[in-house]
Amino acid sequence: MLLALFALAGAQDLAFGVTPAPGPKENPAFFLTPTRNVKSLHISCKVGGKTIELDKGAVKEMTQVTVTFPRNEAVNTAECFVRAAFVDGDVVEQDVPVEWAYRLPLSIDLSRASADLEARTVTVKATGRVDEADIIAYGAHKAVLDKRTVPIGQGPGEVKVPFVGDASDVVLLDVTLRSGTAWAGFTYSPWFLNIPHDDILFASDSDAIPADQEWKMKGVLEQLNDVLDKYGAMVPVKLYIAGCTDTVGDAGHNRDLSERRARSIGRWLKTHGFAGPVYTHGFGESLLAVNTGDGEDQPINRRALYMVGANPPPAGSGIPGVGWSAL
Repeated sequence: MLLALFALAGAQDLAFGVTPAPGPKENPAFFLTPTRNVKSLHISCKVGGKTIELDKGAVKEMTQVTVTFPRNEAVNTAECFVRAAFVDGDVVEQDVPVEWAYRLPLSIDLSRASADLEARTVTVKATGRVDEADIIAYGAHKAVLDKRTVPIGQGPGEVKVPFVGDASDVVLLDVTLRSGTAWAGFTYSPWFLNIPHDDILFASDSDAIPADQEWKMKGVLEQLNDVLDKYGAMVPVKLYIAGCTDTVGDAGHNRDLSERRARSIGRWLKTHGFAGPVYTHGFGESLLAVNTGDGEDQPINRRALYMVGANPPPAGSGIPGVGWSAL
């Protein structure tokens, strides 16, 4: 237990103290120690809308008297009144303001963690204020790209942690957030890659991959296996396939068709040896490579995007945030 001592003018015969930073299971408390023998002592403290009173008879000099307050993390002040009658007849009355700050454990919620490539930040939620962060940035094969301590000054709630190192090379961030003596660590991968490829030419309104198009899939599979070899020991390599169409036909039908084609591509890759998780989403005509009017037959818009990362495509990648479906 930590104890902060303080003195007030005209109260040299009484020493006061408080627990300045109660721990997670510790109640705040007010302490009084007389420097001379006391005949009677009265303490009254207003805290959190309640009054706590303590009356004692004789108190020997240098004996500590404690008033404990109920733990309420929404309350961190009290107003105390002390009346001490000493054995020699002197009487001291003193108003004593008391203040403390709870020393709460720091924890991190990663359930909605996200990266922003343009802002070069990773956003997480913290249960308390974060003063600073120790960050190590790793590249391919876990090579250390950068290592530094940066000021944060945010929380509780959303905390934005900046990238260190070149954002285009960072595969994994190892972060330790600090607040006084409390700390919490996490790792997060903002890593994201587009896989270049030749698009499959599907038959009209079909999601079947033609036999004469499979050479294109073999080229994609080779690239994906290279990515697994390079990064798989560091982060979970997940494949995200975005299906897209042109603006010919009904928009709802196009979304369904693009989803079916994305899943067809994913199944082919899984069947032929890709070992990572696969997620798909049908964007239909909402993610055009070339903006066109409605009903325009534009081959470049009939495409699929292949992206890999440890997490869904981040903000700044050009891909909207959506609910990806696991294959």
